Amino acid sequence: MKGLTQDCLNAVEGRLIQGHISSPFQGVSINSRTVSKGDLFVCIKGDRFDGHDFLADVIDKKVGGVILSNPKKLPNVPVQDQAQPFLIHVSDTLKALQDLACFQRNRFPFKVVAITGTNGKSTTKEMITSILEAKFKTLKTEGNLNNHIGLPLTLLKREPSHEMGVLELGMSAAGEIKRLAEIAQPDIGVITNISEGHLVQLKNLKDIQSAKGELFDALTEEGTAIVNADDPLVLELGESIRAKALTFGIDQHADVRASEIEHRDNLGFQFKVNLFEKTLSVRLPYLGYCNIYNALAALATGYSLGIEEEAMALGLESYEHMSQRNEQIRHKEIDLINDAYNANPQSMTEALRTLDNFKTQGRRILVIGDMLELGDRSIAAHKKLGEQISISQTDIMVTVGNLASLSAKNAQLLAGKKIQIHEFTGHKEAAQFLVEETGGGDCVMFKGSRGAAMEKVLQIFIENKT
Repeated sequence: MKGLTQDCLNAVEGRLIQGHISSPFQGVSINSRTVSKGDLFVCIKGDRFDGHDFLADVIDKKVGGVILSNPKKLPNVPVQDQAQPFLIHVSDTLKALQDLACFQRNRFPFKVVAITGTNGKSTTKEMITSILEAKFKTLKTEGNLNNHIGLPLTLLKREPSHEMGVLELGMSAAGEIKRLAEIAQPDIGVITNISEGHLVQLKNLKDIQSAKGELFDALTEEGTAIVNADDPLVLELGESIRAKALTFGIDQHADVRASEIEHRDNLGFQFKVNLFEKTLSVRLPYLGYCNIYNALAALATGYSLGIEEEAMALGLESYEHMSQRNEQIRHKEIDLINDAYNANPQSMTEALRTLDNFKTQGRRILVIGDMLELGDRSIAAHKKLGEQISISQTDIMVTVGNLASLSAKNAQLLAGKKIQIHEFTGHKEAAQFLVEETGGGDCVMFKGSRGAAMEKVLQIFIENKT
């Protein structure tokens, strides 16, 4: 974002305590280490750092302006021989950052697609972006900057030439999606699916449904809700909204529906898409049946924005696959599937499905860590996972963590000697076992919650498997 002091005053409820209303700034930052000359620095107070503590540093870097809530933290002696930044005093710097982002969102003609859901948010975001870039200059959420700070920072990167924004909305508690939607003001809302996750604050599926539904609630009558017809909780939300509903699915009747789905060995899927009165042939070169749903949501979004069918199909094929989401690696004639970015009961079920369907000459080896943030459902969910593993095509199961150990014990109880089970307390020990045990033709899948960091097992394995 580029602008003047007056733009900031128009956007935030603040008072100019130093500088002139026509003073310029050329970007917005909350990081004192990376802020550049001429930027607007917003003093955010976080869990570990307070931006006010670095005011001397950012002023020394000749920032254009500062938004702050505690003027007492300003350095007593200004740096000599330099222009001083304009200073705006607000009561809440986080709200000021968010209000500034909302101001930038509305400065120029712009449409926003917002995506949430228990699983598939980031992949769907990337697929939608790949499709929309065929017609529009598109701004997207980078990485997982999908919270109350990350989303505003994304919008503040918006340039006048951006015609579309594709924004991911994350949450762990009620009210968070509502606030993000207030900032982003979406024209199109996508809910990929709803299942168990973030159960520490949200105690049950109904709570999760209500929290995710805040996105559909934020849409106006002119907006469009992209609804998963195969997910009863999402479908229920789509039945009582002001916006137009556009459905996608496989099993149930839907406006955008996949059929004639064919596995292309280990190279993804080929399928037909019935898109209202038209039929589209789609090749999806990625593992994971769940990605068909993500692709359908992306196609429904593209259709609602008038993208040509051929351009949408090409966009899906050229979408850049995200790391640690069913990422395929070949090492020493061993197939490795890195799906370690995150995990919950539904995504674990999908991972098992992917491993079961993977064509291999050797053994199927499942390496899992704990599923976190499941609250009171944690023990039951891990035992249920063990039950699912016991009837899967898994030959060897490797676990890291106390909760994953519960899955191992239940799988052992139910499967007996059908599955070899090995429990470890650390990444190194699990990786060393895999180094010694695996051979050419085997397929190894890595899966766990973000806090379990199961990619460490994979990294150590690759470094040591010679």
